Amino acid sequence: MQKIRLRKILLELVMILFTVIYMFPVLNLVFSSLKSTGDLMRNPVGLPSVLELGNYVVAWTKMDYPRAFFNTVIICGGSIFFIVVIGAMAAYPIARYRTRFNQAMYLFFLATIMIPGQAIMIPLVRLFYKTGLVNTHISLIVYYTAAAVPFAIFLFTGFIKTIPGELEEAASIDGSGAYRTFWRVIFPLMKSSVTTVIILNIMWIWNDFMMPMVLLQSGKMRTLTPSIFNFFEEFVTQWNFAFAASVLVMIPGILVFLLLQKHFIEGMVAGSVKS
Repeated sequence: MQKIRLRKILLELVMILFTVIYMFPVLNLVFSSLKSTGDLMRNPVGLPSVLELGNYVVAWTKMDYPRAFFNTVIICGGSIFFIVVIGAMAAYPIARYRTRFNQAMYLFFLATIMIPGQAIMIPLVRLFYKTGLVNTHISLIVYYTAAAVPFAIFLFTGFIKTIPGELEEAASIDGSGAYRTFWRVIFPLMKSSVTTVIILNIMWIWNDFMMPMVLLQSGKMRTLTPSIFNFFEEFVTQWNFAFAASVLVMIPGILVFLLLQKHFIEGMVAGSVKS
């Protein structure tokens, strides 16, 4: 009994330690965003001596937050829509009709998950330049959709396999076709896995810096994360304003996760049971 209790205490201490290690950079970011330039130089780690809330006003204005937020929402929303729709519609026949072609396509999608985005960046950028899609929302929507659909298929396929086939048989008896059965019967049951895909991709797309920086070279088209780069000049870096901008970028993503977190773990577990 004492060994079990001691083990539990040690486990809790380890968890507390990891929580502190993880939270320290985040808290230091928030504290640094509330410091003046002089205070930040004198005291880079620690509480601010005076709260400089004006840093957030400067960050909001210089990064043109409303415009950058709008661009990010358009790209994020469009990408999520196509990721979920294409991923779900591709996963359904793979999970239900086990033909050689479907299995080969499933393995192909799994293989593409292992390809890093940096490996295809140069030919991808050249393609977007030749098609005139640079400095458009469409370029990033196409990229994010193509990059995220394989993992969505993997997760959705595993979840659909856990759904009893009797539901589709009952729907077919009532005269429902495969397309209607999927959207009316199967897709509503995929709520947890769909939520997981949405959360994972919102976190990725919202925080992505590299591809928006490369494909959206016009300041009016910039998303939130690359807008932080406005505070990094050739000879001077306005760290306190950059930290404030980083906090402003983080807040929407954190709120989305807090609202949808109850479905997140459920979807991850359900999507990996029979995949």
